[in-house]
Amino acid sequence: MLGGARPSLPLWLALAVFVLGLLVAPHVYHHYDVVDCFLAWARATGGARPWDVYTAGVGADDCDYPPLVPYFLAAAEGARLLAGAAPVSAMAILLLKLPNLVAQLLLVPTALAGLHGLIDDQAARRAALFLAVSPVFFVNAALWGQFDVLLTLFMLAAVLALLRDQPVLAGAALGLALATKLLAVVLVPLLALYAWRRFGTKEVLRGAGAAFLVMVLLALPHVIAGRGRAVLAAYTGAVGYYPYRTAEAYNTWYLLDRYDVLVRGMSPPEARRDDRPALGPLTFHHLGLIAFGVTTAVVLLALARRPTPKALLWAASFQLFAFFMLPTQVHQRYIVPAVAMMALLAPLSRRGLVLFAGVTLTATLNQGLDLVRALPALPIPGALGAADLPLATRAARDLGAMVAAVNLVLFAWAARAFYLEVVPAGGSEDR
Repeated sequence: MLGGARPSLPLWLALAVFVLGLLVAPHVYHHYDVVDCFLAWARATGGARPWDVYTAGVGADDCDYPPLVPYFLAAAEGARLLAGAAPVSAMAILLLKLPNLVAQLLLVPTALAGLHGLIDDQAARRAALFLAVSPVFFVNAALWGQFDVLLTLFMLAAVLALLRDQPVLAGAALGLALATKLLAVVLVPLLALYAWRRFGTKEVLRGAGAAFLVMVLLALPHVIAGRGRAVLAAYTGAVGYYPYRTAEAYNTWYLLDRYDVLVRGMSPPEARRDDRPALGPLTFHHLGLIAFGVTTAVVLLALARRPTPKALLWAASFQLFAFFMLPTQVHQRYIVPAVAMMALLAPLSRRGLVLFAGVTLTATLNQGLDLVRALPALPIPGALGAADLPLATRAARDLGAMVAAVNLVLFAWAARAFYLEVVPAGGSEDR
């Protein structure tokens, strides 16, 4: 039984998953992200100049990541050069994936340390076990080759630090998250409100200062090297980069895309655009932002009335799920941090467990289906290729629509669960 697990079991499982990740990492990879972008950007650094990832034209797309990821790319390239491995090889791919494999491993001790004393030891071990074995993180880090698990680690650390009444440490962790991907900004209003209600304005400012300092220190070498504008563009240019209702996220908009194509007879390129009129002068992009904005306001209002640790976990989980379901231009991988927050909820209530299990299933399928479609046509020796796991576009999109329908049901259920778990009976505040 999970409840009777030894304290070391989650750590041993995490280590076993890490070793498995090391073994399979060179054999499965997302061709575009790994080969056309990350490895190409890494080569531009020469192993010693992280800022040169921002050199125009060195990959299929110019690097649009904030300042932290380039350091890992430069380290991977430096290690590849020392090993004498080919630019696109099993060793190069393993080195690229290593930071995220380590991040997946660290999710477990981070959760155990952060939850110690906040909930009973049995529940903390269960949460750590859920983090250790969730396939969502394994697919992202070991198979796909993305940096969402690294982002998730920092976001998880920020929430746990705040739950432990350490707003400065939470701010530093949030700064690392924001320096990894802009997606972390989704948690900023929740964490700021919780800190203000619990600790006051001074501690909010101290936490914000810690976040800002971390981001500045990470960006400074890039700025000194003359790449400050490129780093800034990773934040200011993120919205509108992919002007689609969904970037293969199986969410509300994905279902609408399929309806417009299959029922209304629209062409896929036209149906996917989020900048076309939807309601009077409003585009689909506007509608998505409005829906997410209203949801955020409701979540903040509930959290303001009940700023408790459990309410923050529910608020963070639902907010991240809402970000995946409501705005346009969302990628399939943006659900990954939500799964980590839900893993912390899973041992606390049956609703939390159902939500974690359901979203774990849909998030794994979303990443897995898209990964199969993006396998290389000419893989490195020993790696899976597109011919090994063929998946027709029509079949993939129909399967995606089914997953999106499940996500829509889960989201409606999560909204009700959030209300029941966070809004106290009679509107009283529970500290």
